[in-house]
Amino acid sequence: MTKMTDKTFFTEKKKKLTLIKSLFLVLLVVLSLYHFHKPKTLKKDIEIPKCPTVDIYRPSNYESNKELLHKIINDPVYRNISAGKMIRSIQCDTSSYDDEPEDVENNLESFERFNVFHKQLRDDFPLLHETLKLHNVNHFGLVYIWQGSDSSLQPLLLMAHQDVSPISEASLDQWIHPPFAGVYDGKFMYGRGSADCKNLLIGQMEAIEELIKIGFKPRRTIILSYGYDEELTGVRNKNPAFIEEMYGTKSMFAIMDEGGVSLQNISNSTMAIVGTGEKGYIDVSISIQKKGGHSSVPQDHTAIGIMGSLIVEIEDDKFETHFTELNPTFYQYVCLAENSVDIDAVLKHDILYSQFDDDANSNIRNFINSDRLTSYAIKTTQALDIINGGVKVNALPEFVELRLNSRIALEENITFAYEKFVKNVETIAKKYDLGLNVEYPYNKGEDVVILPPTDVGVFSVKSLFVLEPSPITPVGDKKWKVFAGTTRHIYEELAYPEIYENSEEQVIVTPGLGTGNTDTRYYWRLSDYIYRYRPGVLPSVTANSHGINEYIEFDGHLQIIAFTFEYILSVDELDD
Repeated sequence: MTKMTDKTFFTEKKKKLTLIKSLFLVLLVVLSLYHFHKPKTLKKDIEIPKCPTVDIYRPSNYESNKELLHKIINDPVYRNISAGKMIRSIQCDTSSYDDEPEDVENNLESFERFNVFHKQLRDDFPLLHETLKLHNVNHFGLVYIWQGSDSSLQPLLLMAHQDVSPISEASLDQWIHPPFAGVYDGKFMYGRGSADCKNLLIGQMEAIEELIKIGFKPRRTIILSYGYDEELTGVRNKNPAFIEEMYGTKSMFAIMDEGGVSLQNISNSTMAIVGTGEKGYIDVSISIQKKGGHSSVPQDHTAIGIMGSLIVEIEDDKFETHFTELNPTFYQYVCLAENSVDIDAVLKHDILYSQFDDDANSNIRNFINSDRLTSYAIKTTQALDIINGGVKVNALPEFVELRLNSRIALEENITFAYEKFVKNVETIAKKYDLGLNVEYPYNKGEDVVILPPTDVGVFSVKSLFVLEPSPITPVGDKKWKVFAGTTRHIYEELAYPEIYENSEEQVIVTPGLGTGNTDTRYYWRLSDYIYRYRPGVLPSVTANSHGINEYIEFDGHLQIIAFTFEYILSVDELDD
């Protein structure tokens, strides 16, 4: 054998070391790929959160009312009679307008349209008006009381609102049917208020009439409360104060109002999302005062141009997303992870371990944020809604105002959001050499000078309306089991038995967050248990609520009637 030279030996050794290094690198890559892409398994040593899962719930007398409930859901004659009531309610134009007076007492003629609506309610629901006691609160608010036989039981409070969002005259030609015609084609009901939320008001009244017809006499008092300016933030709504004066604070067994998400498909699972909390709310006015002049000799940046820069600054500076146990949305996704029959294993892991694993938390936030309709549940929003400025095409604007609306995440608060907008304004004020005065939300009437006024002009920032995020309704107890269990029963056994009868799937009823705000903001003192949920098929946003061609799938309206009927029976059997 030929003896190797030292040079040959080291050359061969070098080749071997290079090969080993290469193999080692390949192994590292394989292990990395396996680590990041393998199906994640759930660890056993961490106590993960639990979904407040419920079984289907029926009242004890369900069998005796089963035929009637099936009639409400399925009978074509009943359907058409019910549709007629909805049509007539839509034909009563009860639009709310921003410029209406807050002083109702001295401006009764401005609200005369509600008297027309009230007459229609009396005509369509004679039994209800004969049986329940009606109180007209602040003239046009409606509070109906169906007195129970046991005064020791806390009343059940059902809510909706009479008013609807107004129509833009410029959009009329885009409506399939006139907005106040109330057109029903056998499947869909079209018209303003069909989804927000005369369907809830009319459905509750229809349920009450059916209960009266079968001879039901409640043990627990039932209260119906219908405000008439919910679309104007409810400043004229004196119903809650009236009810509190009559019954006291924390006097209601539970409160049900519009809100939540009727049915939604998430990750191939059908979910009914009950609003157990609401985001906060703030309206902000931002204005510029600046020297004007003739438009033939304009400044480099007019007040409108500077405001345009601010708009871009605000919209580009988005609020962060959050996925924490402070928000009912967290339990919505925990319920999805625990109950979905075919959820992706990685998604399930990321949901359940999001509170212990930063990467998992980031992944689930990205998942929720990828869909516009779900994204708003986990972040503060900002909507730039109104801008005014300038009076003449050949005169430079001396005053420009922007108004924006923000809905505040539960992990944040009014002050946090407001300071973000102030920071945005300060950035633009410095860029264009303007002053900045700020009136803070909880310091009304006193301006704070952030930047002194200049020869160029001054920004002013003030809040117009503020509401902190709501208290959160408890879940997992008997009250939740009745509400959520009734929801499952209506959908799975009455509305869609052909889907769920022989299936492992279920309608997953979960807590959730109201991304809009309802009249319940004025009822927080009356109960800790506020369920913001309108049974039905379509979420109100999907049904063009506040938009062109508002509509509902009429099956959903019938489900409201059946749910209200059965929920009242179930609650009436409970003791406090």
